[in-house]
Amino acid sequence: MVIMAMVLTVIFPILTAGCSQNATPSSPTKGKMTALVGSSGMKMILTYQPNPPIALKPFHAQVHLASTKGQPVTHAQVTMYWKMVDMNMPAQKVDFKNDGAGNYHGHAIFFMAGPWKLTTDIITQGKTLKESLTVHVSN
Repeated sequence: MVIMAMVLTVIFPILTAGCSQNATPSSPTKGKMTALVGSSGMKMILTYQPNPPIALKPFHAQVHLASTKGQPVTHAQVTMYWKMVDMNMPAQKVDFKNDGAGNYHGHAIFFMAGPWKLTTDIITQGKTLKESLTVHVSN
């Protein structure tokens, strides 16, 4: 029993650190994830707060899109879907609002604590690009 407790509290967190593509917090209150989207070379920066997200509390997200030359992508459609990983529930979605400067904003509420998969669909120049990550929602 003591060995099992040691494995769960000491060894397991060490072994699992960095094993998944989770957002890396940039501060105690904001999360941040940067990705090159598909083969497009477009750069997506997702920032969100709070970090970690809290069940039944507002979740604010911003996606910034930049071209391969670093210019803001201003004419895209951005939609985020969120689905609880451990439950057989349909995905929820929010269409982000475009501020015209390459920034897209949206709000959501997670109904339960646990791991949630966020999938961002970006439609630009007739192509749909996707980027996903998992966030862990707290109580």
